[in-house]
Amino acid sequence: MGGAKGMVRKLKKDFIQPILVLVLICLFISGLLAFGNNVTEPIIVSAATERAELARKEIIPDADEFINIETDGLPKTVTEAYGTANGTGYVFMITSPGGYGGDIKLICGISQDGKIIGSTVLEHSETQGLGTVVFDNTAAYVGTDKTLAASVDAISGATYTSKAFKNGIMDALEAYDIVKGAQS
Repeated sequence: MGGAKGMVRKLKKDFIQPILVLVLICLFISGLLAFGNNVTEPIIVSAATERAELARKEIIPDADEFINIETDGLPKTVTEAYGTANGTGYVFMITSPGGYGGDIKLICGISQDGKIIGSTVLEHSETQGLGTVVFDNTAAYVGTDKTLAASVDAISGATYTSKAFKNGIMDALEAYDIVKGAQS
């Protein structure tokens, strides 16, 4: 019988104790990660809000303040819509699917008369060099309205990226029409 007790002790020492130690270490590390997340989350959210405000200000530098617009019927790709307090124009945040590397997040500013003021890509996963050439060509849309923006040509060799970007711009122009119609 003494042999069975010795096997149980050996089993506890060799098998159960290391498992308990690992579980305690995992719980401790998980607690530290949760604490770190709670501390850094407000800072990350604040930084993201500040970056978004700076991006809007870059698109429409003459704007004094951006007011969030809540309107039904906007294209699904339009994640946020803002009007300027001084009536300079509108800014639309867009997540356009269909790029070669995935979704393209962009911002598009449109004046009161429906012409594009500017646009910038905020986030993408496109191929460096070939796909990102499209983002260097955003000036081709400046000053265009819905009919002219539709005629901007795709960049050869980067058609998926070009189409995704163009679709995002066209969705911003459609959102502009909806927002203007709702304000009339």
